[in-house]
Amino acid sequence: MSADAGASSPFDRLRELSLKIPEGARELLPLVDFLEAFPLQLTEESLIHLVGMMSMGIARAGQGGLWDGRRWLFLKGNAPAFPLHPGPGWVSLPWTHGDELFGHMVLHSTEAPPALELLLSVSGPLLAWRRLEALRSEQNRALALQFSRLNALFDLTRHLGGVETREGLAELLLGTLVREFQMPRLLLLGPEGEVVASRGLDEVPPRLLGEELSQVIATEGLVHVHELQDQDRSHGFIYGAEPLTGPLNEEDELFLQTLVNLVTGQFTALDLRESRIQSLRMEKDLETARNIQQRLLPRHLPQPPGWECAAVNLPFQAVGGDLYDLWISRESRLHVAVGDISGKGLPAALVMAQLSAFLRAMADQRVRDWGGLARRLNERMNQVRDRNRFATLFAASLNPLNGNLRFVNAGHNPALLIPDQGPIQFLGATGPIIGLLPGAEFREGSTVMGPGDTLLIFTDGVVETENIAGVELGPEALAEVVRSSPGLGAEELLEAILVRTFEHMTGGRFRDDATLVVIRRKAVMPALRIG
Repeated sequence: MSADAGASSPFDRLRELSLKIPEGARELLPLVDFLEAFPLQLTEESLIHLVGMMSMGIARAGQGGLWDGRRWLFLKGNAPAFPLHPGPGWVSLPWTHGDELFGHMVLHSTEAPPALELLLSVSGPLLAWRRLEALRSEQNRALALQFSRLNALFDLTRHLGGVETREGLAELLLGTLVREFQMPRLLLLGPEGEVVASRGLDEVPPRLLGEELSQVIATEGLVHVHELQDQDRSHGFIYGAEPLTGPLNEEDELFLQTLVNLVTGQFTALDLRESRIQSLRMEKDLETARNIQQRLLPRHLPQPPGWECAAVNLPFQAVGGDLYDLWISRESRLHVAVGDISGKGLPAALVMAQLSAFLRAMADQRVRDWGGLARRLNERMNQVRDRNRFATLFAASLNPLNGNLRFVNAGHNPALLIPDQGPIQFLGATGPIIGLLPGAEFREGSTVMGPGDTLLIFTDGVVETENIAGVELGPEALAEVVRSSPGLGAEELLEAILVRTFEHMTGGRFRDDATLVVIRRKAVMPALRIG
């Protein structure tokens, strides 16, 4: 074998083998070319372009494209008037993967060579994979961004109370905007045009008004402006240049305005020296933080065949310290977690976000010992938590095929396993609270959910709800709703339990964050495919 042959790529070897099979060369050679070029197509658009160009080459077509039902994703030459029925001299082939239709490859050709169908069948799964990877990347980016912004809100809120001057507040706001948005130039003016603080600007006079202010805005490119407006009180204006990372989108603008509003509320508190007014402003702006936190909770719950899942989270304040999560692990098991962070508000919400992230990272695949996972989670939370912040946690893994349930209960309310027949099981504590005692031991519990069984996991905000006489609702009331409604699904049971809870309150309100998860095994399991 020559040195050149030894250095050839696997694709060159495949081409060599294809040429030895004359009847297969025309089909295999384009496929080899496509597979060799595929890794270089880093975007969905480039992959579609590659498939389109290779399809035209295989069919020896001078014009054609990919029609997705609304528009041409790829087009060379003239487009036929009716892509799905282009008429004589044209071919139209569906480009699919499983039940997903990407579009139709429409080519000006008298026939569809077998190699063309082979290319579409091979490239379809690759396009689906590329889209899935892009979706996962975007979800991870969005989650990281929301978590970062929740941290920014927490840090800003934590530092606001220690600042006692307008100049200190202004510097805190500008520093936050520089970190979060990478704005290279910022200017904050008081209500009379006085320069309170600036970043990245040349020397400016102590006061800017009228034409002089307009000139600075134009020269420095200060394209963003927000008024520090609090009810009928204005504390001035903040001007900012375009971020180094690019223009702000709608969510960026909303978050920026939230940061400005938080600081504006503190300006008012400094002026009026009344903590109550400060609190009102903070609560209004923390609603945005609640929206960010809600994005950390699952939008769509998994529904394994033969099972139904439903959940609700009702924060006591704008943001809460409860968490729930349900997801299918890499081993096809249903993982569920419900936690309750000590305290309320934004500090508890931050610890909640940390606990949720740690739990997902540790339990994204098969958990062989939930007690061992709880020990690792306890050590991690002890390393990062604020003092006096800890959490109760119920986490479990459910095998949808046989109903086997393995769990750990770290000081949480006992979950209720309400069987179709027989006594209620209370899945009580198998270890202490998470993040309280370094080196604490946890063990794993187990049980089985049979057809018709229902599992209720909740925080104390649900069962400690009081009526006008101060009597708590209690877990027995939840079990009573399930036992009296044997035909209801998980969503209907969730609604029925909430109705029972609100009736018990008789016009009152929750005393704490309230979270409830309902998992129900259907009475009749669907037939399973074997093989």
